[in-house]
Amino acid sequence: MTYRGTTISDALDVKPISQTTWRVSDRRSGDATRGILGYIREVEHGFEMLWMRPRAGVTRRYGDFAEAVNETARHLGTLRRPD
Repeated sequence: MTYRGTTISDALDVKPISQTTWRVSDRRSGDATRGILGYIREVEHGFEMLWMRPRAGVTRRYGDFAEAVNETARHLGTLRRPD
């Protein structure tokens, strides 16, 4: 995992879009726009994942970047594969 660069796993793609924000996509979708799951951003005392799919506006807070990415990947595993 890379903190300030691109992070890729089998299903999750995390790309920096600023120094404090990363776009999180489902690599399984095959479509860059439809594959966007949300955004991880650095906030005071940790990181926050703002989900755009499957339900926009849901946020989760994490203590560090690795936890945010790992929990997002774990949650992605529970979601239905995009069509």
